[in-house]
Amino acid sequence: MRLVGVGLVVLLLVAVMVAQGPARTLVVPKQISQVSEAVREAYYGDTVLVYPGRYRVQETLRSGVKLLSAKGPDSTILWNRRWHILKLVDCDLETVVSGFTFAGRGSNVCLACTTGAPSIINNVIKDSWDGISLYKCNAYVKGNRITGCNRGIDMDHSDPEIVENEFYKNGDALSIVSSSPVIARCTFDGNSRAILILGHSYPSIGGSLNTANDILKNGYTIYNAGLKIEGTEYTDKPEVAVATYNYWGSDCPDEKRMRGEVVIKPWTNAAHDTLFEECPEKVEETEPKQE
Repeated sequence: MRLVGVGLVVLLLVAVMVAQGPARTLVVPKQISQVSEAVREAYYGDTVLVYPGRYRVQETLRSGVKLLSAKGPDSTILWNRRWHILKLVDCDLETVVSGFTFAGRGSNVCLACTTGAPSIINNVIKDSWDGISLYKCNAYVKGNRITGCNRGIDMDHSDPEIVENEFYKNGDALSIVSSSPVIARCTFDGNSRAILILGHSYPSIGGSLNTANDILKNGYTIYNAGLKIEGTEYTDKPEVAVATYNYWGSDCPDEKRMRGEVVIKPWTNAAHDTLFEECPEKVEETEPKQE
């Protein structure tokens, strides 16, 4: 009986090794006609390389798979009009999604991540209810343009890095719920609310000249309804949001576009090379006198 048991274990291990095999590159549409089919066939270490086209997708990407566009977001479009386009569940650091336009008109979410820490890089994400949804997901989100969404990135109990993204004409560009994201070198323009803070959240917004954000013409720049944690107690007392070393669209920030307690001093100029503690005095330009 023991030999039979050992034999079964060996067979199972061999089956797993055969299923995984060496890392492969699955090319769409040359080898596989549809992105959905390639994603279903890809396992840890595999790359799905997608050439230009418009592909309808509603799939879950396995951990460790790289989903890459060969030519970039202008010509490689993933779309769906219901539910989601791509889910990432318990994906590790080796998981990458890069170089696509996610066209989400009519969908609930373009990219939904639950747990894990994938990289979402250099995509255009547009016209969905949520552009990116993060739940207990510490994703690395860099170089994306997110536009036309009700919520650009919605995060709940997540600590992502949000770096060098552009948020344009969304409802809430960032909706932060009981999360502690790093927000650095991003641009926010034309959103109803650039940054919404809810629950027990501790976002890092700017914080140095090297990580300064450009928070420009938005309905609200920061809407802080966050709550304090005192020791181990979750309170209903308002928390202060710290958003120093950012550029607010002018050398004199409009604090009427902020709600709740927000610390913005010092802030910086458009070039991120000068700091201000107070609004600089306006100097009237006059014509030189002619003698």
